[in-house]
Amino acid sequence: MTMPSLSAAVVATPPLTVGQLYTPASTPGNVGLCLSGGGTRACCAGMGQLRALAAIEANGTSLLAQIKALSTVSGGSWLCVPYQYMPKAGPADAAYLGTYDADQGALTLTDLATLPTGNAGNPMTSILFSLEGIAGTAVLLYELFLKSSPNNPLPPNMLWQMVMGFNILDSYNLLDLNFSGGQPQDMFSATAESLQAITSANTSLAAETAYLFADQVDSSRTQRPLHICNLSMFVNVSDVSFKLLAPVQSNGIMTGVVGAPASATDANGLAVGGGGVESFAFNSTFVSQSGTTANVTQTRQWSLTDIMGTSSAAFAETVQNQIQQWEANPLLFAKWLLAEGEAVLKWIESHLPAELHETAQALVARGKQASNANSAFTFPNPQELVPEYPAWPAGAGAANPTPNTFADGGSLENTGLASLLAFTDIDSVIVCINSETAMVAGNAGISNGNGGWISGTQIVVDDAVPPLFGYQPYDDTTGYVLYSAGGASPENQLFGQSQVFASSEFAGFLSGLWAAAGSAAPAAQPAILSQSLSVQANTWFGVAARSKPITVVWVYLNFASDWSAQFANNQPVQSLVASELSTNQFPHYNTLTTQLSATQINLLAHFTSWSLVTADQNSSVFSSLFAT
Repeated sequence: MTMPSLSAAVVATPPLTVGQLYTPASTPGNVGLCLSGGGTRACCAGMGQLRALAAIEANGTSLLAQIKALSTVSGGSWLCVPYQYMPKAGPADAAYLGTYDADQGALTLTDLATLPTGNAGNPMTSILFSLEGIAGTAVLLYELFLKSSPNNPLPPNMLWQMVMGFNILDSYNLLDLNFSGGQPQDMFSATAESLQAITSANTSLAAETAYLFADQVDSSRTQRPLHICNLSMFVNVSDVSFKLLAPVQSNGIMTGVVGAPASATDANGLAVGGGGVESFAFNSTFVSQSGTTANVTQTRQWSLTDIMGTSSAAFAETVQNQIQQWEANPLLFAKWLLAEGEAVLKWIESHLPAELHETAQALVARGKQASNANSAFTFPNPQELVPEYPAWPAGAGAANPTPNTFADGGSLENTGLASLLAFTDIDSVIVCINSETAMVAGNAGISNGNGGWISGTQIVVDDAVPPLFGYQPYDDTTGYVLYSAGGASPENQLFGQSQVFASSEFAGFLSGLWAAAGSAAPAAQPAILSQSLSVQANTWFGVAARSKPITVVWVYLNFASDWSAQFANNQPVQSLVASELSTNQFPHYNTLTTQLSATQINLLAHFTSWSLVTADQNSSVFSSLFAT
């Protein structure tokens, strides 16, 4: 197939500012917001945090409307990709995020069991949003498009992204499907002007579906910031025996590695980094370059399905394992289909085009029969589920015949903070760490050099935080050890490129966050801490050292007994909260528990929204960042 030649702008970095890419109308304080990864838990906790920022006001409008840049990872991207690009026909912001309830003590069990139509949590209540359900849907899609398009089947390395696209993006009309190959055929940009620049240079793209920042197409919506969706790409580094990860950000205008990871090369031996290419052209084959314009070819445009799915690709490993078990014993797959057949058929009716319904229904019917399960389905090779795309580095445009392999953004840096700090016009940041790890007192901390621990540092926090200060994740024997001291395991070494703050500041983070929550577990108050921190250079992420410190407000997901005290005279809800605490470790639902009930989703969102609003009422910790 002959592919048309396309023109794409290349943006070289550093330096990098939000203003050079996109200019929101009003962003006093130049505040950035980070929503961490963590699957459905992080998505729904983040929903409550956005809800709270929509309720808190400064300068006559909501804080959410004044955010300059929003950086998300994995589960945070599940929430914010639809939020950022919500079409006019989609739900109102108040329905998608829900609205803040100032009288949560009066909530009923019925209230908690109900999600508004169009709410971000709705797709995650389905049994087919469990990891087993996602695996089963992936098998169905693979076989369906193999039968309907034998010459152009859906490649296994797109299965995870497509299942997530169907489950989440399709619910908000943000997925335009190519029926012959089962892949998305849409693209995205920031504004009508940025899209016009693309289509003027490439008339063949003028008729393609393109999604824009929501407030650009619907003035009734809250102003959208620059959204940074974080992914990562496997790279080779000299003197390292295993592959490391380089940060890839997709921000609506451009996609690429904006830093200059030292000695890192991609699958084609090209030096990684140097900026990005217009997002529609990220998954392309390089032809030539003249100045800041590259000529490329591609089979389809880079889509929202690609960025949201790849940002959360860590879950694909669990899906791989499930498919491998079914392939070894098709009877197990037949039993699953038999148990969940009704849900599968409803999913087909909701998400697949009508012309594919009959074929899909026949596949489900055959698969339910144990004797036919093996012959009815061709299981995809589980090892091929890892996202893979043709891509070339903006700083070293050259032929790229071998596709690159990509990973979850959180496998490198799960807060989204390091990539956000690459933008030099962000002056303060709210970092929401929606972790599975409760903050508790530990046996070890930061060594004092005399066989003991620095006072106040024997606190366990999520693995994503210590590397930001140059420390390895917590170990119950050695505590927090500097990466520079060596000894990091390959798994921890993947996090070892993300230091942006001085190591000397980490002790203050640990003791300060613990004190803010009440110096006890369970904590009394929300775990929210404001720190003034100096930013140091990080070439891996393209972060420049700053002459002035920035304010970082850390929001750490951690149960607060003051919240549950609201239900002292509400026995049904009080009992429900107690049950969720004891049986499911609320609010730290397991990351691999991707299916949550409406009640669990509501509890998470109410708790996190209360945490931010309460903290701001007590000290203006958030609203003070937006001073004009």
